[in-house]
Amino acid sequence: MDCGDTLLLTAITAVAAAAVCVAQDRLKDVRLRQTRVFRTRTVLEELSDNDVEDMFHLNRQGIMELFHLIGDDIEPLTRRTHAIPAMVRLLAVLNYLTTGNFQPSCAHIIGISRPSLSRFLKPVLRAIKKHMGTYIHFPKTPEEWQEVKDGFSRQGGMPNCLGAIACTHIALIPPQNREEQFRNRKGYHSLNVQVVVDSHQRIMSIGSGSPGSCDENHILRQSALYDQFEQGQMPEGWLVGHSGYGCRPWLMTPLLNPQTAAEVGYNGAHSRTRAVMEKTLGVWKSTFRCLSKTGGFLQHAPELVSDIVVVCAILHNAALANHVDLPIRGDLQPEIPALPATSEDSSEPGNRVRQDLIQDHFQESTKLGDL
Repeated sequence: MDCGDTLLLTAITAVAAAAVCVAQDRLKDVRLRQTRVFRTRTVLEELSDNDVEDMFHLNRQGIMELFHLIGDDIEPLTRRTHAIPAMVRLLAVLNYLTTGNFQPSCAHIIGISRPSLSRFLKPVLRAIKKHMGTYIHFPKTPEEWQEVKDGFSRQGGMPNCLGAIACTHIALIPPQNREEQFRNRKGYHSLNVQVVVDSHQRIMSIGSGSPGSCDENHILRQSALYDQFEQGQMPEGWLVGHSGYGCRPWLMTPLLNPQTAAEVGYNGAHSRTRAVMEKTLGVWKSTFRCLSKTGGFLQHAPELVSDIVVVCAILHNAALANHVDLPIRGDLQPEIPALPATSEDSSEPGNRVRQDLIQDHFQESTKLGDL
């Protein structure tokens, strides 16, 4: 065999070997496609009412109401046979928020992969958040405001109360370049979230974008809520807040050293009225474990964590509106205690309004022997 024949044989052998490799690769792809397993996806109709509430902390009616609002926004664009339907996407996100579990076990319950859940988490959250005004708002009529006042009066004996206000910390993994901004007084990283609730634990206002290093008074002053009260856009009355807030004409705080029976009576009514906030935060973080440190630190960008907080507030109100029995657990971390407000945080008009309230309402109560 001469040199030319040898080269020809070598070339033929190489081409044949390459063809065999291509054929093997194609056969491997076919086998992979044939053996690919798609999990059985949870369908709402297949779950009992108890299972629905246990898994999503929202009943069937509440889920369907939400789905009708956002279904078109989260429907898959592709027509592939195995595209994840909008309802499955919604249920997966609801289950993640209620469990705080982003591990495969959460995705396995719904029948999707963890990467899939991670991929459509943000679009579903944004779709729900678009309807924030439908679920989270102050009363819109004088009659509705009067119902709020009457509820607080029956609960704690505080007249003209428009709501209870507080801040709560939501733990997160901070961006490396802004780590110190998110470090709170307890030394972990968080968002500090401002909440206003009514006597029935309904969230009427929420501000979720402040880093954990910000204190309550700073957050309040930067909020639209502050401007609404300062500019006289809210009804006559006041919020109640803890001693970390400054006293203002529209924000009543407790007396640090009550001296008279009337002042003691005022502090007692203030404490009973504000107790609804403590209960609301306990229920909220028990219902949505992603908000509690016991559910782990949220491993998302602060902007997405802020969206999660707002969506959990929306779902909290949706559950209340649909008469869902929300859980409260005993393993929650205590709230970070507030530092006493400084004199700069309070206003002299606020102190006068508080003293007039004590004189007009609680002085008479002491005479009647109600305290």
